[in-house]
Amino acid sequence: MVIGIGGVGSVIGQRLHEYDCFDRIVLADIDTTFAEQLAARIPKNRFIIAQVNALQTERLAALMKENRITVTCNACTCQTNHSVLEACVRAGSHYIDMAADIYSAPGVKKPGKNSFEAEIEKFNQRYLDAGLAGILCMGMDPGAVNVFARWAIDRLDTASSIRVLDADNAEVRGYRFAVLFSPETFFEELGAVPYYVKDGRVTSGRPLETEVEWVRFPDPIGLQKTYAVAHEEGVSLGIYPPFVEKGVRYSVFKYSLPDKVVNISKSLALLNLDTWKKVRVDGVEVAPVRVASASLPKPAALGATVDGYSCVGTEVRGTKNRRRVEYFVYSMDSHRDTYEKYGYSLTVVQTGIPPALTARLLAQGKIPERGVMMPEHLDPEELMSNFSREGLPIFVEKREVERL
Repeated sequence: MVIGIGGVGSVIGQRLHEYDCFDRIVLADIDTTFAEQLAARIPKNRFIIAQVNALQTERLAALMKENRITVTCNACTCQTNHSVLEACVRAGSHYIDMAADIYSAPGVKKPGKNSFEAEIEKFNQRYLDAGLAGILCMGMDPGAVNVFARWAIDRLDTASSIRVLDADNAEVRGYRFAVLFSPETFFEELGAVPYYVKDGRVTSGRPLETEVEWVRFPDPIGLQKTYAVAHEEGVSLGIYPPFVEKGVRYSVFKYSLPDKVVNISKSLALLNLDTWKKVRVDGVEVAPVRVASASLPKPAALGATVDGYSCVGTEVRGTKNRRRVEYFVYSMDSHRDTYEKYGYSLTVVQTGIPPALTARLLAQGKIPERGVMMPEHLDPEELMSNFSREGLPIFVEKREVERL
C-alpha cells in the first residue's frame, strides 16, 4: 500500500508496479485524483484505488487486513506517521516513511510527537514483538544518504565526521517561484532551528545563519553556498551508537540555497507563516504554512518545466590503516533526463526510489532487521548494490592522505 499519492507517492506506486513480488498495489489517498491518473497511464495494471484519510487508524488497519498488505509506504506528511505506524502494527504490515517531525532536543524544547526518536520509543518494542520492520525517513535525504554513511563507515577503522550535502541548480520555467518537493515541508525545514552534532553533543543554531559554508560539488553544479538546515539525519547520524563508537563527533545536513530562497524563507518565518500551528482567520482555522503553499504549483506537475542537475551525497571522514581517508558517496542526475525517462521531476524520483526498493527487499526477505529504526541501522550492502540499477545512479569519490 502507498498512502499519499502526490509526486513521491506516484513514483513509489509506479515503481512497485514493476516488481513481480507484489500481486497488487493499493493506492490510498483522501483525494484520489493522482492515483486515478497513475492507474490510467498503465494498462492492465494491478492497482486498487482507495479513498481514505491517513489519520483514521481503524479504517486504515481494516483496509490493510482486507488486502493482506505486506508493506506500507507512507508518503503523507509526518503528521500522519503515528496513525499509519499504529495501523501497520495492528494489521501485520511492514512500515516505511520518508520523513519525521523536525528534531527538537530533549530538555531544550518539548520533543516533536512525530520525531524519529518519539516514534522509535513508542513503537519499537511492538514491532519487534510482531516481527515487523518500521523503517523511518527512508527517502533520499534522509534515507539513501544514511545508507551511504553506513556503507562508508563500514569501510573505515575510525570515523570523525559526517556531512550530508544537498545541492541543486534547477531552474523552473513559467513560475515566479516553485518548490520541487512538498512546499510545506520545505518552508518548515528552512524556518526551523537547525540541530546538528558538534564535539559529540547535539547543538543548535539560528535558521539560515548556521554552519554557512561554500562547498564545491561535482560538475556541472560546482561551487555552492550551503546552510545547516533542520533534517533528521543531521542529528541521527551523529548520535547512532555504532558511529559514535567509531569516533564520530560531528554530523550535519547542509543545503545549497540561492539568496532568493533564503530571503523568502526568512520573510515567511518573520510573519510566522512557516508553521503548522493553526490560527483562526475569518472564523476558520488554518495552518499558516498551508496558506503560504496553497498558490504554489504541485511538485507532481513540475517535471516538464525543470532544467538543471541535483547532487545529494554523504561525506565521511576517518582513517583506514592509519591513513586519513575521505569518502563522498552521492547520487547525481539531470532533471530533464529524469523527466523524459520517468515522467516526474528528479527530486520526486530521487525520493521515491529508495522506499520502493526497500519495500521490495522487505517483501523478498532480504532485509532481516526488525523493530522501528532509522536507515543507518540497516545492512547497506543490498541497498547499495541495487540503487544504480533501480535508477538512482551512485558515485563514490575516495580520497586518501599519506605522509611521505
